[in-house]
Amino acid sequence: MTSYALTTAQVSAVIVGLGFIVLTRLIGPKKKSTHPPEVPSLLPWIGSAFSFAAGPSGFLVRCHAQFGPVFKFLLGGRNVIVVGSAEAIHSAVFTDHRVLSNRDEHYSLFVAICKDTSLYPMMYDTVIHQLFPVLSRRLSKATVDDFTAGFAETIFQRLKPFSGGERVSLMRTLREPVYVAATAIFLGSKFSPDTYEDWVTYFDSGANPDNIDDKLAGHFSKVIRESNIPFNVASPAFLSVILALHRNVFNSMFWLLSWLMADPEAYSSLCDAIDKAVREEFGNLQTFIAKASPQKLDSPAFALLGSAIREATRLAVIQNGIRLAECDLQLKDGAHTIPVRKNDYVLLYPPPAQRDETFYPEAHKFVLDRFVNCSSESPTGGKPYFAFGAGKNICKGRYLAMYEMKVLTILYLTLFDVTPVPFESRSSTWKPPQCSAESIGTLQPANDVFVKLRPRATF
Repeated sequence: MTSYALTTAQVSAVIVGLGFIVLTRLIGPKKKSTHPPEVPSLLPWIGSAFSFAAGPSGFLVRCHAQFGPVFKFLLGGRNVIVVGSAEAIHSAVFTDHRVLSNRDEHYSLFVAICKDTSLYPMMYDTVIHQLFPVLSRRLSKATVDDFTAGFAETIFQRLKPFSGGERVSLMRTLREPVYVAATAIFLGSKFSPDTYEDWVTYFDSGANPDNIDDKLAGHFSKVIRESNIPFNVASPAFLSVILALHRNVFNSMFWLLSWLMADPEAYSSLCDAIDKAVREEFGNLQTFIAKASPQKLDSPAFALLGSAIREATRLAVIQNGIRLAECDLQLKDGAHTIPVRKNDYVLLYPPPAQRDETFYPEAHKFVLDRFVNCSSESPTGGKPYFAFGAGKNICKGRYLAMYEMKVLTILYLTLFDVTPVPFESRSSTWKPPQCSAESIGTLQPANDVFVKLRPRATF
């Protein structure tokens, strides 16, 4: 009898327990959303900080492979939500900048040029509210031609000393000419061209924006004076713009030449297309150097060159910045929504979208003519492409950047026959260097490439 009573009590308890579970599932709190998936971590608060710091790009690649294009991880007490799908990126970049702020991203750049953190808020306001509007007006598609006179001539003069080099740095031969020519656009002839090493080491040359001729810096100087911005704020704010101007262009050009050298057929095709386009549009190289402009290089004759540059930037750009949520919000991601809480970070991560096989067959491969048939109104054919950002945070200098890369590629491939050392000719057996796991913004090579530059054209 006792045994029977205990059994009945046990059965009753089980029934009541099951009923309670069912009831709480029905009327209790809903299960926490699993989108985006969270990268697990054994360390509270610290989260994935060590893994991320050891190699940001490598960490993101591994997480993407395991969790998909949208995921989140804990980093020093804050959630970082990585958005890599086309819709999620669009949702983020079109969110008002007062809701998703890029302030912290700018602060991270200021660290390289100014140690006084108390100046950062004023520097940020100067960049966003004073300098960026000048860039938007002066480097728009309609006006960028006004500031590029002499650019091709400067590139040409800076490339000439490298001719005949038996073992020269690919990085330096691409970066130094663009640095000098682009800095001349910004700062004019009174700024010393011999500051390339200073830029490389983030050394502040102390150039006074008021002591330059009427280039872009003249317009910057005007708004700085009119707004009564002190020099100790204006100078590093201005320098931060110059640094940002060069950063992504340099790495994109390095990869473009590397991928071309690894594909002899593509290299020859682009050289032939450039030779033909220069003859048709300018007659000869000397006229090109004298009269090249962004508008003229937008001609259909240079369609293959434009395709090559867009393809290189598609593959080279790996991050479009990080945003801080100033309040709770939701981002769209297809059928899902992404909850973002105040003080979360949102990291824009284009590779999943820009290497989606749905839009880009052989997406991880450099394909020279991938964009060659796209129109000037839609140069990437409506495919996901965020190399120059998008929305309200689109790159202010994108038209100048495209022009810089076009001029440098034309002159580099016209003046030189380029082969990687120690090869005597280009070969598909040569492989570009590995990417650094520490890459931020654009892919950074783990090591330099040395090339032989045989003269191809007389000058």
